[in-house]
Amino acid sequence: MPERVVVVGGGYAGLAAIGELRRVPASYLEIYLIDAVHGHELIPELPEALRENDPIEEHIVPFAEILQDSEVKHIRERVSDVSVQQRQVTTTTGTLIDYDWLVLSPGSSPAYPPIPGLETHALPMRNAHDTFKIKERLKSHRGQRVVVVGGGLTGTEVAGVLAFDHDVWLVEGMSRLLPALGRGLATYARDRLRAAGVTVMLGQKLLRVDHKALKLERDELHYDVLVWAGGIQAPDWLKDTDIPIKHSGYPDVSALGQISERIFAAGDVWRVYTDGGEVPQTAQLASMAGKYVGGNLLRVIRRQPLLPAFQPRLRGMLISLDPGVGVGWVLRGGIPVRGGSARALKELSFHQYRLKLSRVFGHGWPFPSISE
Repeated sequence: MPERVVVVGGGYAGLAAIGELRRVPASYLEIYLIDAVHGHELIPELPEALRENDPIEEHIVPFAEILQDSEVKHIRERVSDVSVQQRQVTTTTGTLIDYDWLVLSPGSSPAYPPIPGLETHALPMRNAHDTFKIKERLKSHRGQRVVVVGGGLTGTEVAGVLAFDHDVWLVEGMSRLLPALGRGLATYARDRLRAAGVTVMLGQKLLRVDHKALKLERDELHYDVLVWAGGIQAPDWLKDTDIPIKHSGYPDVSALGQISERIFAAGDVWRVYTDGGEVPQTAQLASMAGKYVGGNLLRVIRRQPLLPAFQPRLRGMLISLDPGVGVGWVLRGGIPVRGGSARALKELSFHQYRLKLSRVFGHGWPFPSISE
């Protein structure tokens, strides 16, 4: 009888892990993917989908397309519990799914600090569902005041995308944008956003949010649409499982990607550290971690020595600032890029990922979108 691997979450990490696990014939290993949505959401592309004529569906690849002829079984349910002792996954409908091995890659949830009114009034920007809700709010009329709180990768991209059609304000409590990039690149991004019409407010903490206004340390700002891009956290349901959880709320994951002998983790729930610092949570890191974990799980099953501790070497970090301009760095030396070349490289990275996914799952080039 084949051993069963259950993968929780079909994001970048989960699909990368499945890509490795498929190296074993289905007669030896059966693979289950549990994910409540119908397709693989291309998260880095979602800010682009906020544009009026850019359908969100273009940035989702259906699991039915990805897993076609793969022997991988997709269970479209939401996970509510995982048992280390019983080797079971429980869904919100009460379905129990046994596993021999588990890859935990459920993604993340928005992290809301204890700011009065924030969670009630702000729209998060984490997945396709969030993107749809924001886009619906933006349909009222052009020129709405959109306040984006959070000057990291997501918040900066959302502000740049919306600047053409709306009165956009980007609020960041720190004294600079984009802490994941160097100061020079962050300054370029700030100046470019301002040139595009974005009002960038730095160095003021958010104190309170009301129905149509937010209170900062020195200013009060009204809004029509409020977008929260201020951070992420592990899914809340993990706290109620018997998985060991650290004080941060994240699972206790070893440098080999293991939570326990039979449970591995990848993606946002695995906080990865190199050279004393945390590696920013990106789709690129999740994909690398998923591939690594899938490979290590195969080694455990085959009773082979495990891979060395996970040490990701990112190939770059690129963000869009407006339709024609981007900023970031590429290659391991961290070569800075900006302007049209950075934007073109980001578009190329989207294309390359779809191509890679097609190849891993044995399909033609590239994967179609849902609407095609």
